[in-house]
Amino acid sequence: MKQITFTDKDKLERLIKEAKFRRSELARLLEVSYKTVYRWLDKGVKPQPRQSREIDALFKEQIDLSDWVYALKKGMPDPIQLLKNNQAIRDKLFLMMTYNSNAIEGSRMTLKETEMAIEGKKVKGKELFEVLEAVNHNNALLYMLEVIKRNFKITEEFILKLHSLVMYNFNNKLPGKYRTGYVNLTNTEKQLPSAQMVPVKMRQFAKNVNNYRDDIIKKISKDHYEFESIHPFFDGNGRVGRLIMITQLLSRGFPPALIEVEDRYKYYLALGKGDMGDFRNLVQMVCDSVIKGYNLLFAN
Repeated sequence: MKQITFTDKDKLERLIKEAKFRRSELARLLEVSYKTVYRWLDKGVKPQPRQSREIDALFKEQIDLSDWVYALKKGMPDPIQLLKNNQAIRDKLFLMMTYNSNAIEGSRMTLKETEMAIEGKKVKGKELFEVLEAVNHNNALLYMLEVIKRNFKITEEFILKLHSLVMYNFNNKLPGKYRTGYVNLTNTEKQLPSAQMVPVKMRQFAKNVNNYRDDIIKKISKDHYEFESIHPFFDGNGRVGRLIMITQLLSRGFPPALIEVEDRYKYYLALGKGDMGDFRNLVQMVCDSVIKGYNLLFAN
């Protein structure tokens, strides 16, 4: 199947067509000359890396990616069966998801070191806990794929199992159990629920998580925010939350979302905007990550 890619020229043209920007406006917003925009669009000149990042940021701010994500689903083979039946694709996708999800949480493991750990090879210069994080996350993905099916129902038991796998051998983190004390989130003033309220909040979360509305991607994005807002565990909340998101997407026939470590701060910013009831950035990030997952599924 065809991969989805947006060149800088594609993004600029869609900003003109769909967001109704004039070339002069693009030049002003991107802090370049009108002639520079003309060269990008009409002369085949490629923007510098910094300019390319700014074009990408403006594109994702202004262009709704959800239509593309819903279009991807149409005519696409069942991603669950594809992952179950094609080991090469599964191994590559799970490696990328394990590496990026752990790196978002601060892991120092490289992609190659993560691959070696998953394959059971010795990784020189790394602590045992770093190797365990890679092996554990991959095992959680394998468990998810083992039990998932179309319209799979997420339960508290499933969530606790994911956590027990992600935190396997980290006994001080209470694998498979909700936190028994307070945790503090950095870079936010958001008040987390008390440990006593976590089981109540998680019962409600499990009750609502499978109730999808018309806009499934928006629902999944809000569910991810809600889970991270509960922060039910002492550690592993981000990794388990992203595994739940992947499970939701696959169970509804969508490609899995791959949130890359390079987008870590955009991801945190998007979650932070959810504190104010603004989920647009998070929806856009989920859409962008689903497109990345799709491209990995169907890489040549």
